[in-house]
Amino acid sequence: MNCKIFSVFVIAALAFLTIGEGLSLRGVGVDLRCRCIETESRRIGKHIESVELFAPSPHCKDTEIIATLKGTKKEICLDPSAPWVKKVIEKFLANKSL
Repeated sequence: MNCKIFSVFVIAALAFLTIGEGLSLRGVGVDLRCRCIETESRRIGKHIESVELFAPSPHCKDTEIIATLKGTKKEICLDPSAPWVKKVIEKFLANKSL
């Protein structure tokens, strides 16, 4: 009987630790998947307030570009292969290096 109680306790403790570890990764800003599911390729350059670049990682093989729009503060994923997005990134990197 004590063996069964001990086994249930160990299983419950392991489950709790596993769930807690997964939650703690999100709490420190580690995403376990890609942020961008869809990307925007239409020209919206004049509406962009800021741009964030996310390099490929173990959880996402893609380079992700997320733009925050003026006024609404809405975040939109940009298509890194679109020519106008490449220009926005060049400008962003040039300003960042100053």
